[in-house]
Amino acid sequence: MRILLVEDNADFAAEVEREVRSVQSCELVWVGSRDSALVRIEAGEPFDLMILDRRIPTADGVLDDQNEHGWRVFQALRTHSAGTPVWFLTATEDADFAAEIANDYARSEDLHGRGVPETMYRVFWKRRIDHCVRTLREFAGHQAALERIAVQPDPPALTLEPHDIRTVRLFTGRHHGASVVIASLNGGLSNSRVLKVNVKAADGRGLITAAAKVASLVETTAEAERYRTEISRLAPGGFPQLTEKIDAGAGNTGGLFYGLVGESVESLFDRIVAGDGNTSQVPGDLRRILRPWYQAKRVEQLQVSRIRRRLIGDTALPEITDYLEGIDTAVIENYTLTAATSCQHGDLHCANVVFAGRGGAMLIDFGDTGPSFAAVDPVTLELSTVFHSQHVRLPSGWPREENLHGWTDLDRFTDGCAFAPFVTACRDWASAEAGSKDEVVAVAYAYAMRQLKYKDTDKQLARALIEACAEHFIAAG
Repeated sequence: MRILLVEDNADFAAEVEREVRSVQSCELVWVGSRDSALVRIEAGEPFDLMILDRRIPTADGVLDDQNEHGWRVFQALRTHSAGTPVWFLTATEDADFAAEIANDYARSEDLHGRGVPETMYRVFWKRRIDHCVRTLREFAGHQAALERIAVQPDPPALTLEPHDIRTVRLFTGRHHGASVVIASLNGGLSNSRVLKVNVKAADGRGLITAAAKVASLVETTAEAERYRTEISRLAPGGFPQLTEKIDAGAGNTGGLFYGLVGESVESLFDRIVAGDGNTSQVPGDLRRILRPWYQAKRVEQLQVSRIRRRLIGDTALPEITDYLEGIDTAVIENYTLTAATSCQHGDLHCANVVFAGRGGAMLIDFGDTGPSFAAVDPVTLELSTVFHSQHVRLPSGWPREENLHGWTDLDRFTDGCAFAPFVTACRDWASAEAGSKDEVVAVAYAYAMRQLKYKDTDKQLARALIEACAEHFIAAG
């Protein structure tokens, strides 16, 4: 357990350190000023607990200690690491201050996965440091119990960050698990992770299976709100139910846990790789799941540049300019078309479509859900078989550059594709919901433009797709 001690009195800091050393598996990091503490906090350094003196100087060696400096550190931690508890340890015995913390900042959270709320912000007096130490021993004991939960990555080479592990352990503890098996569902393509979590009892019996979205507290809070306002409107069975939300105990990281039935979970990529002949039905199933969003769509006239900005903004264009040499993107960007707008998943690649047991298709990872263009989801699903990192698992030999050059002609694009019916079904979905064929092409253009900024995508294929879209708009104009 890591503790950040913010205390300007070196002798008292040494006394606290002696007490902390007597607590098993505790590491204490000491800083003596406001600015020193802020450096640690704003850098995102992980701590399980902060012990904070109210009256500290602004910087090391400066004699300007004030209560407001400790308060600044407290507020900084609440901003940068809102899931970390703070204990004030002060010589200024101010009953009003203790009451202010209790009344205005009262917050209780399950910090150790015990199902028991613990006070996040507390006040201790220095003359009664023994009270603080007793509470610390109890806190450390709960922390040690949490750390004893065995974590089994699947496969063993799966990279798990400390905040991933802590968040999943909290969930496991709440369900009285002794171990947890963790697998990746989305490949960890961003700072957030979507994980398959199987919680097991001490005898190996499965207790619960969930899809876990692990991300910053800002992201998980925003997704939870989107779940309430948008995702819950979708067709029943088309998305897993949000069963648990973790807001504290893992620093600035939170978790959303969506319930799944059974331990067997496959992605759409898995089924395409396996040669499942039913994958061509999945786009139609997804369209039905998303029907409540499409029923509220609006149609408007706009330029292609607005669609492109939805997927990649103007400020990112300079970094991809070299890849566009010889392509007149202005011809595309200034073209006016009819487009439909509605709520979209926003990142509907094949790894974000899963099947639990014998159930139907379900959507996961709603981090990008919001208003967009109606063709975004089906086009993203189709092109993820070309550009997503997991495309390397698919049957080899397709696509080639000539396929992408012919993207607007389905027969030409799918020539040599082992799962052509699936691609065709994605395109049919896009054409049915978009405001026009022009919108479908414009979304593909925007998608390809965004691919150019990623280091691990095939730039030649992206460029070929952009050229195909350019030819469409030149002919249409």
